[in-house]
Amino acid sequence: MLELIRSAAKTWIAKVILAIITIPFALWGVESYIRTAPGTNIIAKVGGEKVTGQEFDNAVRTQLEQLRQRFGSQIDASLMDNPEMRKGVLDQLIDQRVLDKTTRGGTMAVSDARLRDLIVNNPNFMDSGQFSPALYERILKAQGYSAASFEAALRQDTERQQFLDSVSNTAIVSNTAIKGYLQASEQSREIAVVFVSPATFLDKVKVTPEQAQAFYDKNKAEFTIPEQARAEYIELSVDALAPAIAVTADEVKAYYETNKARYVTKEERKASHILISVAKDAKDADRKAAEEKANKLFAQLKNNPKDFADLAKKNSQDPGSAANGGDLGFFSRGMMVPQFDKAAFEGKKDELLGPVQTDFGYHIIRVTDIKPEKGKSLADVTAEIEGELKKQKASRKFAELAEKFSNAAFEQSSSLKAAAEVTGLPIKQSPFFAKGQAFQPPFNNAKLSAALFSDEVLKNKRNTEAIEVGSNTLVVARVLESKPAVVRPFAELQIGLIQRLAREEATKLAKADGEAKLAALKAGKDETKFPAALAVSKANPGGLQPGVIDAAMRANPKSLPAYVGYADPSGTYALIKVTKVVEAAAPDEAKITATRQRLQQTLGQKELVSVIAQLRSDVGVSISPGATDKKAEK
Repeated sequence: MLELIRSAAKTWIAKVILAIITIPFALWGVESYIRTAPGTNIIAKVGGEKVTGQEFDNAVRTQLEQLRQRFGSQIDASLMDNPEMRKGVLDQLIDQRVLDKTTRGGTMAVSDARLRDLIVNNPNFMDSGQFSPALYERILKAQGYSAASFEAALRQDTERQQFLDSVSNTAIVSNTAIKGYLQASEQSREIAVVFVSPATFLDKVKVTPEQAQAFYDKNKAEFTIPEQARAEYIELSVDALAPAIAVTADEVKAYYETNKARYVTKEERKASHILISVAKDAKDADRKAAEEKANKLFAQLKNNPKDFADLAKKNSQDPGSAANGGDLGFFSRGMMVPQFDKAAFEGKKDELLGPVQTDFGYHIIRVTDIKPEKGKSLADVTAEIEGELKKQKASRKFAELAEKFSNAAFEQSSSLKAAAEVTGLPIKQSPFFAKGQAFQPPFNNAKLSAALFSDEVLKNKRNTEAIEVGSNTLVVARVLESKPAVVRPFAELQIGLIQRLAREEATKLAKADGEAKLAALKAGKDETKFPAALAVSKANPGGLQPGVIDAAMRANPKSLPAYVGYADPSGTYALIKVTKVVEAAAPDEAKITATRQRLQQTLGQKELVSVIAQLRSDVGVSISPGATDKKAEK
């Protein structure tokens, strides 16, 4: 019941929060065409409406920032040069435009009243539990929105989501299909396995030095140590600048006073309740009967408060808390539905409250514990505030220095000294690292690595340009030393190559032997001795590899014993004998319900893909050749 009460108060708000969080991604179309200048190149058309190159570039940048927020600031910006990633971004833009044309002015329209509710009830825009116009404007400004553009974006995104929900929530899965699915996925089989190992054939394999030499000569690229370089570099970032930033005690105090609410732990209350449930649309007689029962219990508890837990276990119709004597645990303001919340936070400890009417019925409430609001002192949070202020100042300084840093590296391209003087940051040095191979940051960035091995930087001894390697992180580097690519000598590799080729040949022999034995087993001619059978399933593989289990589950159960084979990537061949099929136990209703939800979600997503594809066809979509190609930077 606790979850029901909480979800009723918060689920629809959570959806709005999700929409707010995803707006930079889901509403590229809106923001892009608001900001796009006339005459920008057209890369696609959706039902006659244009998708511009500037919209696409904005969308790519937004996607990169989202990835950095989710996975860390060191996400390589060159990731968005990947053709599949860029195609995915354009597809997202096009799908949004298709959905907008489909929902515009139709039954999915969001009224002004609905839009207002979405905004004023969003916790992100609340101060002390109330909608704050000033906070609303401040957040929008920080995100680059005007009130009009944000409200248009939110309306548009809500219309899209309503349409998507109307499609994805219509999938129907029958009980028969669910039970069949569960039987197939939870079925176990008794199997015995014999492994044919390549090691048993090694003594039959002879690899000569001449064969190893021939293999070496044919595959020299495999044995080539790539070109290597050692670099010096300067990394300009917020984190690099922050330690040198000065913050005064007065600044810390002013920040604390302005943001005191951040350092307060809100009051929490612990309560128990007895629910006499009644449907929202119940008849008056049913509602009256529930109310009378609640009043009777309340009177009984007034005389004997100590009976609360026992009466909750016997009478409460909240399955989640009844077994615990009605205990709901601790909760803060706003976590319960309004009527329940108001009563619980106005009541005193051990006071009996109610009956309180909500959409779920009638609640008898007792507050059992109170955690008062607690605040941290200035001394408690000084270090935290200093770090935050340093970061803020460093962010502003980064913005001021970025262009100067880039210009200094370009104008005095034979040295990093000028760039170091501009930023006040040290020049660092890297060890040798190889071209095209993973290395420690910042040289794990593909664009920076490629620049260092370019002719301009490597041969002409120039600085790289200022390259973005992470969020608010620029690097300029130059090569100190380099080593050309070199092929490792055969003499160094000979023994290892002979062993490798022998293993490869032994693997072929093991597979051939295993397949021959499998064919004999199927023909009833082989006398391979199997160990005792073991009951296995996908959930309980008994220590066997997934490939062995999958092969066993694919064996035809109509004629037992059944024999199948599996060649392991390590070279071992598995002969599998299936002796018995053990059907899964009949699923209970809880499992059927959970499986139905999971399958409906999967089928709903497939249906959604199909519907959007059809809408694309109906609306008409054309994409310019090379639309997602990475354009050369000037």
